Amino acid sequence: MIALSIIETRMRLLVPVLLLFIACVCTGRAMTLADAKARNATQLSVVDLKQLMPGAKVVSHTDEGSTRVWENKSNGTLVASTDSWDASSFGRDVLAGAAHGRWGIGEEGRYCVSIEWSSASENWCRYIFRLGDKYYGFTTLERSAPGSEFEFSK
Repeated sequence: MIALSIIETRMRLLVPVLLLFIACVCTGRAMTLADAKARNATQLSVVDLKQLMPGAKVVSHTDEGSTRVWENKSNGTLVASTDSWDASSFGRDVLAGAAHGRWGIGEEGRYCVSIEWSSASENWCRYIFRLGDKYYGFTTLERSAPGSEFEFSK
């Protein structure tokens, strides 16, 4: 009887989290910071970032379906490549390319990247959260902030 009660309690806790996850996947909307926190994501500190980022190989997935790849070199530089999707009035075309850039860690605990693509400059900073074996970056710490998915490996 007690074992059944424990299982019921765990299921009551697990079902809302699973429904939230399914809703995010099925609606195609980006994971928000509130979603990540509901799934027990942990924010990386400045110390965590300083251990993880130098020499890390980075894979960045955009909401538009592009994948970008680079390595955080120890001198703060990077060379990025992309299979960037260009949404134009003629449809979606793949515009593969490479560019030079820089990366760093801000005192406030954000991972910052600037990349000079041939057609545009990209400059951003993200608070990084770990959720299982994935990472998500958020521009702000507001609960509604949408997240971008990252992979970091050495």
